[in-house]
Amino acid sequence: MAGGTTLKALAAEAAANEARYRARVRTVLRSSYSNHWRRMLSPLLNALELKCNNTAYRPVMEAIDLLKRCLDQPIAKEGAFFDEAEEAPLGGVVREEWRKAVVDEHGRVERIPCELCVLVSLRDALRRREIWVPGANRWRNPEDDLPPDFEQHRDVHYDAIRQPQDPEKFIGALHVRLREALTRFDTALEPGTTGWVDIVKKHGESWTKVSPLGKQEEPENLVALKAEIERR
Repeated sequence: MAGGTTLKALAAEAAANEARYRARVRTVLRSSYSNHWRRMLSPLLNALELKCNNTAYRPVMEAIDLLKRCLDQPIAKEGAFFDEAEEAPLGGVVREEWRKAVVDEHGRVERIPCELCVLVSLRDALRRREIWVPGANRWRNPEDDLPPDFEQHRDVHYDAIRQPQDPEKFIGALHVRLREALTRFDTALEPGTTGWVDIVKKHGESWTKVSPLGKQEEPENLVALKAEIERR
């Protein structure tokens, strides 16, 4: 009976939609972070000096400042919130799928999931080097990668990498490449032309279906092996 119950539970979990899967991921991340990784937050933020040249990433910088101000405030139990006097930046920091996990029905911002969102946003910004670390190598100021005479000889440097200076031309060319690629992909998936591969819906989500192959001829070596086993 217990085995049947377990099997049903596994089947139900396998049939779960993406939203339930993401909710499970958030739960696991939160538990792992609060019980283990969070202890490194204070020494990490105190050791790093972070800079930003892009105003679009100011919410991330403000969220990091908020975390620094609250580092010494203990979290007595799960579910501790930021002080109401603190304005926790959410836009550009907390992703939509995390909002309900960060902000409760009373509008309070819970610290643990918010810290996770801030760290994820910081990671992404560092990878793009929209936020950078003075003295670092890989995560240094992106302006240090430009040639010393970049401003004086901008035309020469753009010609060297074969890119237009006009951002609209760059975006337009990128759109053309994407449209051409999507058109080729759409043509390749035209019904009746894909052989044994098809795009279908399963539990309301897109799935790639691969039809089973027909019966294959038995390999010669396998026939010889079976004959030798029978002989012996």
